[in-house]
Amino acid sequence: MHHTSTGTHHLGRTICSSLQHAAALHRVETAESGAVAGIPLVRPGIDPGYAIPSHAAAAGVPRGAQWKTVPAAEPSEEHWAEVRKVCDGCFTEDERRRGTTVIGHRACHPTERLVLDHFEELTSRYPEHLAFGGRLGTRYPWRAATATAAGGTRLRYSVTSEIRKAVTASGGWAAGGTIDITVPGHAAFTGGYTHGVGNTSPWPSSDTVHSHLLVEPGERGRIDVHGIGGIYSGFLYFAMTGFPRHDEHGARCFDLGGHHVWTTLGYLCFPVEDAFVKSPDAPAAVLRLRRTWPDGVPEPGPALLGTP
Repeated sequence: MHHTSTGTHHLGRTICSSLQHAAALHRVETAESGAVAGIPLVRPGIDPGYAIPSHAAAAGVPRGAQWKTVPAAEPSEEHWAEVRKVCDGCFTEDERRRGTTVIGHRACHPTERLVLDHFEELTSRYPEHLAFGGRLGTRYPWRAATATAAGGTRLRYSVTSEIRKAVTASGGWAAGGTIDITVPGHAAFTGGYTHGVGNTSPWPSSDTVHSHLLVEPGERGRIDVHGIGGIYSGFLYFAMTGFPRHDEHGARCFDLGGHHVWTTLGYLCFPVEDAFVKSPDAPAAVLRLRRTWPDGVPEPGPALLGTP
């Protein structure tokens, strides 16, 4: 991959014309009329039952994801299979055979450093060329908890989840939004989520449940709040499909940071982690978990599964 130092520009750019890719990127998340809202209450040790795939993919950049500081291994076959579902016209075996390269924080090649230095521009300028493919790391991540209640009391509480939608491509993000979770206690949460390929259930823009936790004498208790989905780590794929031809040898090119970048590769891959992808069949953004434990015993951790 090479670039010139003269900053040559294209007057225009060619993007993927696939309606499938555009629809995935710009999917608007709205609650269906009559959708049943609710924040489920589950017991410790019980799986809530919402499907959380071991691999997932989404158009654009997963909201809230962080860069991995060290490049990981090459993208797996499972990553690739899911990314192809985003757009089978952008992510093809022919393009894959052209080659891929993983660009991590420690990249030394001057052109790779150029791409890294202008990564925000890359994601905002070419969102139609981006897709994320990741592997599940954590199911139902803990998000917040009420204050701990002493035994012999009835703890009144409310759990509120509010979703600020952000479905435009101006920031290069995948369809999704920001989740705000509030509970009366010692924790609150604000973070992003991503709409994976194959999602079927919408999330209501806001939801509140008022309830109470009865703590028996000799016990202590709290309500934990978990996100319905999984935290994924994987790769952000930047596809060269649809970019103008640079020369007669098949190289293609794009502009970035005032420079003209060209490559014979099919994909540039960026390792990212901690992307929260919603469960495709979950009707709510969060769930509640009732936790009680004997007085005098150390307070249990926030894990969803397992006995208190």
